[in-house]
Order: sequence, then structure tokens, then C-alpha cells
Amino acid sequence: MKYLRPQKNVMFAVAAIVASAAYGHGGLLDDDGGHVHQSTGQYHCHEPECVLPATISVVSFKIQFLEDSATRDDAALAELMVPHDIVVVQELVSPPFSGMYPNGDPFIPDPQSAEFFDAMATHGFEYILSPEDIGTGNTIHRNGSDTQWWVAFYNPDVVQPANDLPAGFIAESRANHDDYERVPFAFAFRTLDDSLDFVLVSVHLKPNAGAENAARRAHELASIAKWIDDQPDDERGYIILGDMNIQNCDELVRATPPGFKSLNDACVATNTNLNAPRPFDHVMYRAIDTTVAEMPRQLEVLNLIGLMEEPWLSKNSNPYPGNPYNHDLFRATFSDHHPVAFQLIPSEDDD
Repeated sequence: MKYLRPQKNVMFAVAAIVASAAYGHGGLLDDDGGHVHQSTGQYHCHEPECVLPATISVVSFKIQFLEDSATRDDAALAELMVPHDIVVVQELVSPPFSGMYPNGDPFIPDPQSAEFFDAMATHGFEYILSPEDIGTGNTIHRNGSDTQWWVAFYNPDVVQPANDLPAGFIAESRANHDDYERVPFAFAFRTLDDSLDFVLVSVHLKPNAGAENAARRAHELASIAKWIDDQPDDERGYIILGDMNIQNCDELVRATPPGFKSLNDACVATNTNLNAPRPFDHVMYRAIDTTVAEMPRQLEVLNLIGLMEEPWLSKNSNPYPGNPYNHDLFRATFSDHHPVAFQLIPSEDDD
């Protein structure tokens, strides 16, 4: 990767956040007296002087039609994001504040959208918002469920935007694109100590089952991989993440671009619908950009149904829509997808 102060050659390693660490194993130690456990992807120490490396916790969260629901519990969702450093959100349907599109037309800000942004700001998050919306049809620059904006929230005490790295829309056309249902957006970040930089490519691929839709998703991912290949060689830390609408493991195998791996290769369901669980959300990275010892093993799916029960009960006397599960009410109040989380950690000797 490219650094402002490249006195230490560091690459990114992707590691799963796991509920508990497994310590019974063998393995060589690094210069700090620890290493990444091969079966969990989690770093831990063996020597007294060892210090755990700084990690960057990243969440990808598809919040259905944010903000197209007056009943959304923005405060509870924002509170859930507090432990994480970067939160990449898909399906923001309207801008939160006043502004101008690139063509000079004014935004129409949405107070419901602003409520979520304000809730995140309460916890110290800043954000990067795409300059305009994108859509599957010919018409954009409208507030509605057929278009969406890209946004990433970040903790400014941990990372800052890396403006010298590839960032922004990965294609010129914003509507009805030949290669993308919704043109992806790249968010570039760098840690404050310059030890790590990386680019997160947020996606929301073609929905629904069927061979034609699956082929479209595979084409979208192949097009993103080509865009990554076309970027400068001094920056290889690219991660594709978001709602990929992958239906099952067979499709995942067919759709994953050559050389890439998914942290959700076990195809754990990431949608909240208990009657139709699907492995929609993925985090993909190119295996050549990590070392074998640092290969991740899984993604953490944050159980939104379980995590939102306490906030609901603290504010409401009505039955919690997650118990028994009421899909329409739950997704209107929270979302129809669980957040998925992973960590980035520095490792020496490669990029």
C-alpha cells in the first residue's frame, strides 16, 4: 500500500471478529511476540512484552430504505455501531442535509435521513457521502426507493479519508449502467498513524433469485474486480463489501471473481427474515494481498433481532416485533439485514 511515511512496509490483513478466541495451537511468533491464529483470524499474544496490534473494526450494514420509514429507531441502530470504527451503509434513499448535485441542482434534504446522521454524530462519527444518488433506471436525483446514496461513517480518532487513494464512483454514468445495477462507490481510509490504508468498495447488487439475476450479479462483481485491477499497483488494499444478494453457496462459488475470497464463504444468512434466510451480505478481498497465516476464517453477523430487543423494551410497551418475529414491522423499525463486521489489522513485509 501507499503511505505518507513509508518507513514500515505494512499490508492489511483481514480478520474475523469472533465471539471467543481459541488459544490451543502451534505457530511462529512475529517480532511483537504474538501472531494471528490460523483458525480464527484473531491476533493474540504469547510474550509478556507483546502489545496487541491496533485493529480497525469495519461494519457493512444494509438498512432497508434508510430513511423511508418514520418508525425507524435511529438511536438504537446508532448505539449498536459505537464499538466500530467504520460503518458502511447501503440503501440510503435521500440526502440528510442541504446541498447541490454536481449539475448545480439543489438536494431536497429529508428530515428522517437527518435523524440517523444526527444519531451517528452523537457518538462522534463523521461521514463521507456520495455527491449524488445512483439508480437502476434512467432517472436519478430523486428521493425514493428506486435510487440510493452511498455513505460511510467513521471514527475520526482512528481513521481519516485518504484523498490520495482511488475513491468515489467507479464508473462515470450514474443511472441504468451496463455493468452495474447501482454504480459502486469506493471509500478510501488511512489510520492516523499512517500504518494502514485501504479502499472499501460498497456495493448493492441485482436482487432476486433466478439464473438471469445471478448472471447479472456475477457480471457486476467481475466488473468491480476489473476496476480494481486497473488501479495503480502501489495500492492493492481493496475490499468489496455490501448487499450482494447472493442466494446460496453455489452462486457464491460461481460469482466470486478469480483470486478473491469471501469472509462469508460459509454462506451464513445475513437477512433478518426467518422464513427465507439467505447469505446476501459478503466481504470480499483478494487473497494475494494477504499472507497465508492471516487468512480470515469467518465474518461476524451481528444478530439484529437479539440486539434490538432491549432498546425496544426500554421505550415501548407494545410486544417486541422480533419476538415473535414480525418481518414487516421489524424491518420498518430496524432493517431487513443484520450488520456484518470484520477487522483489519496491520501485518509486516507485504502489500
